[in-house]
Amino acid sequence: MLPVLFGQTGGEGVFNFLQLTSSAKAAALGGIQVALPDPDPELLLQNPALLSPEMNQTISVSYARYLAGIGFGYGSYARDLGKFGMAAIGIQFVDYGQFVAADETGLVTGNFSASDYAINFTYAKSIGSLFTVGGSLKPIYSHLENYRSFGIAADLGIVRNSADSLTTIALCIRHIGAQITPYYDYGSHEKLEWSLQFGCTRQLQFAPLRWSITAYDLNQWNNTLTASDSNGMNQETARTSLFPILFRHLSLGAEIFPEHTVTFRIGYNYRRDTDLSATHQGGMTGFTTGLGIKLPAFRFNYALSGYSQSVMVHNISISSNLSGRNRK
Repeated sequence: MLPVLFGQTGGEGVFNFLQLTSSAKAAALGGIQVALPDPDPELLLQNPALLSPEMNQTISVSYARYLAGIGFGYGSYARDLGKFGMAAIGIQFVDYGQFVAADETGLVTGNFSASDYAINFTYAKSIGSLFTVGGSLKPIYSHLENYRSFGIAADLGIVRNSADSLTTIALCIRHIGAQITPYYDYGSHEKLEWSLQFGCTRQLQFAPLRWSITAYDLNQWNNTLTASDSNGMNQETARTSLFPILFRHLSLGAEIFPEHTVTFRIGYNYRRDTDLSATHQGGMTGFTTGLGIKLPAFRFNYALSGYSQSVMVHNISISSNLSGRNRK
């Protein structure tokens, strides 16, 4: 009988760099948070409906040093259009670095590079005093050695803030789209992996604590794995226990002193923990932490995310309001 296995999801679609968390704030809170009501354009990749008038003339840049020397980041600028709503533009990128090129005999012929880019056009508009709807359109360009691919994706979201501004709930559909041109002539078109996400953020009224939770990949609720035994017979094992399935869809986070100059953050991602942890070993896999600093001229956010016992990923985000709003 085959054992139950927990394999990594993903790898079945194209342009998966869109799933990386560029926002240091979201990274420190478990990696995925779609209901964070903060005036930082770095959050627009999480949910376009988070675009708010408080982000007017705010510029934000984010960068992370990922695994194996890969670097990725995001830069954006937001603008208030008055009665027409809010708009923002940004660019998301991944630099995979330099690779050694060789022919079929193993003879080294030089070097080549690889990178992915997506331009983000975001629009959002308030509906009454409590609701905001938003969307992002993302033209995509991917470059792998001499191979090129173009695609298009979109995010759609809605946010509701409570009347007392202490609770925010959000619903978001991310990465809806298609590959327009494959990497090589007459190649097959690959699909994009889209994700349905629902989140909630709640700030306690009489305590300096705010917690956030997002349920993600709700459109892929119960994944199954297929394995082969020694006789070559395939056996499919489904995850049928409710709580392991549920927690594999949750990103959890909490902030202490969210309205102060310095904010401390902690988070946990159960799926990352179970997928990447070595058996019977402890460590920080799946756990995240970070802090935010609000100064008159800019905001600084930092996150440290555990991907294994020996690999920690650092995210940094900096934003500034060009109109001088933060200086008041």
